[in-house]
Amino acid sequence: MLREVLVKAQKDDRTTFGIYECGKLLNTTPDDVTLCILPLEDNGDVTVHIHHTLMEAFCLENDIKLMKVDSLKKLEGIFPGNENSNTDAVDCSCILVTAPEQTDHVYNDLMDVADGPIVEMPA
Repeated sequence: MLREVLVKAQKDDRTTFGIYECGKLLNTTPDDVTLCILPLEDNGDVTVHIHHTLMEAFCLENDIKLMKVDSLKKLEGIFPGNENSNTDAVDCSCILVTAPEQTDHVYNDLMDVADGPIVEMPA
C-alpha cells in the first residue's frame, strides 16, 4: 500500500525528498502536505534524530499525518534512482507527500493507518 501510494505520488510530482527540501516546503506551504514519512534512524546520528524530532513536532502541530517506517534502505528501494546508477538517487531521510487531486481507496486506506505504529516494509 505505501509503495503504491509513493510511486504514484512521485509520478504525479507530489513528493518532496530530504530533510532540507521538506523543511523548505513546510515553511512555505504546509497546508498542501498530507503525509510525512520518516525512516527509523539506524545509524545513531544525533543530528538525524534532532531533525526527525523537529519534523514530527511540526507535523503533529499542523495535522499532517506521520508514518514511521522500519528501514531507510527498504524505503530507498521503492525509488528507481536508488537502484540504478543511471538516474539520480533520492534522499529518503524524510518524504513529504501532497494530496492528490482525487483520492482513491489505496490513498485513503494509507491515511487511515498513518499516525500508527512503525510500519514494517517488505524486503
